[in-house]
Amino acid sequence: MKEYIIRETDDFFALSTLFHESGMGVAIEERKPDRVLKMWRMDDPQTGALMAASTLEIRDGVHTLGDIAVRKDLHRTGYGRVMQAVVFEEARKRGVKELWACAKEPAYYMHCGWEKMDWDSSPNIAVYCTTCGKRGTICQPEIMKYTLD
Repeated sequence: MKEYIIRETDDFFALSTLFHESGMGVAIEERKPDRVLKMWRMDDPQTGALMAASTLEIRDGVHTLGDIAVRKDLHRTGYGRVMQAVVFEEARKRGVKELWACAKEPAYYMHCGWEKMDWDSSPNIAVYCTTCGKRGTICQPEIMKYTLD
């Protein structure tokens, strides 16, 4: 049996909770923001528990890998790459040639083939976590771009 099930969802509450608990500064809320085009969740097939999630968004007129998170006890499982691939596939279906991201873990993104971009010449896609204590100290997000083939 497969170790996970991925499905599209409209349940922003569950996803926003995972994103928030992962330190992304996403507010926990019922209604998905207008910028979100599609959302996916990865569930445990045995229990139905949420394992990971990702979103495809439009920010500042460009397509972005909006949010992506893997439950903390499942880090280093490859599930982040699986969830990226889901977003990449949808973007390709839409004819998108490049995806953007605001990465709190830029080394991970670069390891996955993303390119670090200059803040001044990139689209304004950052969603700032104004209440996060890490902002400007531990957390130094980068603007990233991924070119789809």
